[in-house]
Amino acid sequence: MPGFYLSSEDEFDPSTEDFILPVLSKERRYKHFDLPLTDREQVFDFSQEREPHRFLPLLGFIDQARRYIRVKNEDGTWKRDADGNFVREEKLKPRPIRFASHSDAAYIQAYAGQLNAFYEKALAEDETSRSVLAYRRGGGTNIHHAKSLFDEIRARGDCTVFAMDISGFFDCLDHTLLRDEIAGLLGATRLEGHHGTVWKNVTRYSWVETEDLDKLLGRNRNGHGRVCSPADFAEHVRGRKDGLVRTHSQTFGIPQGTPISGLYANIYLRTFDREMIAWVSNLGGSYRRYSDDIAVILPLGAKVRHVVAVVEKMLADFGLAMSVDKTDTADFKGGLLASSTPIQYLGFTFDGQKTLIRASSIDAYRGKMRRGIHAKLIAAKSKEIPSAEVFKRESLARYTHLGKRRNFLRYAYKAADVMGSPEIRGQVSRHVTWFNRAWDREVSRVYGGLVATS
Repeated sequence: MPGFYLSSEDEFDPSTEDFILPVLSKERRYKHFDLPLTDREQVFDFSQEREPHRFLPLLGFIDQARRYIRVKNEDGTWKRDADGNFVREEKLKPRPIRFASHSDAAYIQAYAGQLNAFYEKALAEDETSRSVLAYRRGGGTNIHHAKSLFDEIRARGDCTVFAMDISGFFDCLDHTLLRDEIAGLLGATRLEGHHGTVWKNVTRYSWVETEDLDKLLGRNRNGHGRVCSPADFAEHVRGRKDGLVRTHSQTFGIPQGTPISGLYANIYLRTFDREMIAWVSNLGGSYRRYSDDIAVILPLGAKVRHVVAVVEKMLADFGLAMSVDKTDTADFKGGLLASSTPIQYLGFTFDGQKTLIRASSIDAYRGKMRRGIHAKLIAAKSKEIPSAEVFKRESLARYTHLGKRRNFLRYAYKAADVMGSPEIRGQVSRHVTWFNRAWDREVSRVYGGLVATS
């Protein structure tokens, strides 16, 4: 986020924030226009709406998702550098994140709990619950859902598997279609009361970019626990003629980062999910969707072009498109891969025998480690701290098995255990060596050739 070198406890982290939360509010420590709530148990009466909830602008920033693609030589082998490491191309995918104030998040979260009850009831009645995987409580992680797909491949033996991706999912949700799906879920003809209040403020939201705040008020501003002081908010953010508040005026797109974003996305695709389940079941296959990731298993010999074309057409009916370049297919015979490349799903690859974390995910982890170390050393040098006195402890906790909180290594170890795949541990067995090499390289870059020994 602009204004910070490293993610910290008072930042909104789009990789860890939950989109579907229990009514009992979790503690949120990121900075916003209001202070964190001290009373975690918020009581809301959704049976009536005497006065519509008044929303503060969302805060926004661009999350630069990095993809690392390994480069091949002309003969098709992987290209390596002088040290024997794979040569990778980095591609940036900007993802706009907009997240709610503490009071708004508590209100939206409580409302989401009410609306979610209608959605879960509909899934049970439609018998579609097993196919909708993301943004739901008690359904497991992406690791469990990937394992479920791979287990089905083993059980079926002979099958053709499709892994497809919806392009720009949250940014393309049509407001009218979303409204109609919510109304249909509620058995209503229009959205009134809290239903209308939340829908209007999530579809026609206003927000402030943190980068604009940095430019106007400076990065080192004192907001007394907020992202800026109430006086600065009144005078500079909302009170100026050309203030910093921006308005989303398009008829499509909802923000990523509110407690109802995931539920709204699931409700939006409720009809699509039912249609997909019916079509795939008629062909003797299965369908599952994890947010914007679609997986279809069909009997062996399914025509790839036809299946992809049908899914593209069905998505188009909902104003959505498929990321054709991310479509992945594979044939399996006797549960073993019969195609040239393994199937990729939710960050894993599977060939019928081995389950691995995608190579690009390993590369992204190493890139994030390098950037984090670089930022730490830049900050230390700016404070005139010698390289030999910069401690590794915090970085080791963040990027290696020594960390107690959630990090990539703990994720990899969990995946290895859930998947029953010791090969995953093998993929990251050299992570301490990667860390030490990255540390020495960045010390050399930042401090001009002097290597820290701490």
